[in-house]
Formats: sequence, structure tokens, C-alpha cells
Amino acid sequence: MTRIETNIIIKAKPEEVRSIFLDYKKYPQWNPFFTSFAKYSNKQDPNLNVGDELQIDLKLKGTNHTSTMYPTILTNTENEFTWKGTLVSDWLFTGTHSFKFESIDGDKTLFTQSEEFGGFLVFIFYLFGIFGKTQESFQSLNESLKDYIESRE
Repeated sequence: MTRIETNIIIKAKPEEVRSIFLDYKKYPQWNPFFTSFAKYSNKQDPNLNVGDELQIDLKLKGTNHTSTMYPTILTNTENEFTWKGTLVSDWLFTGTHSFKFESIDGDKTLFTQSEEFGGFLVFIFYLFGIFGKTQESFQSLNESLKDYIESRE
């Protein structure tokens, strides 16, 4: 397994950060990584529920190419939001992407974004430098979320 993890401290309570982060319809206002984010299943319910499938277009930092993935939500609690995406099957490529919201001093949030990758294509992605671009994209999302939330004050 290969793992990428980034984090940032945001001057807002975890429940506020989580609420803004999960308001996916406003992603175009601040999110540079997920260029399109929609529910693929259970479309009549706007909430992000465990078991819902998503359709996410993402653009790695420094590239012009957009990729589409169809992950399934595994966890949506007050402290964590996680999905898992698979390309054909787990042996070829899989990614479990988590977002965590941890309280610091009561009025700040440690926002952590991580993903664990598995499958045959991990080796190929290393060769092409995709994991470095992915980490940069995570950091860009983190910084954009922080700027978006902290500029609202």
C-alpha cells in the first residue's frame, strides 16, 4: 500500500469546517482539485450517505487533464468522511480517500486529507510521478479550503 497524507490548521471549529467541506455544490467557489462533484446514485437525497456513489472529476495540480472517478462513500461521521474508488478491481487499482476534522484548542481544526492506494497500477503511477502531483493537489485543496473558510469571518 502507498499512502499520501496532508494536513492544515484552519481557524474554525470542526463542525463548521465539516459543514463547509461537505457542501459539495459550492465546490466551484473554492475547490481547485475536484472540478465537478455530484452524486451518481441516490440523487434525490442531497446528503452524502454511506453507500452513495459519487461522480468526481479531478484535475491534478499542474496538469490540464481531468479524470473521472466513481467512488462509494464508506464513512460520514462528525470526525471523518471517507470514500473508496476502484478501477476495474482492487488488484488493478484502488484508493481509499479520507478527510478528518479534529478539534484543536476548541476553536481550530486540524484538517487531514489522506489516501491509501493499492493494486498493480501503483507502480506505474510512481514511474510517471502521479503521486507527487496528487500530494500537491491535496495541499492545494487544503489551502483553498482554509482560505475560503477564514475569509468568511
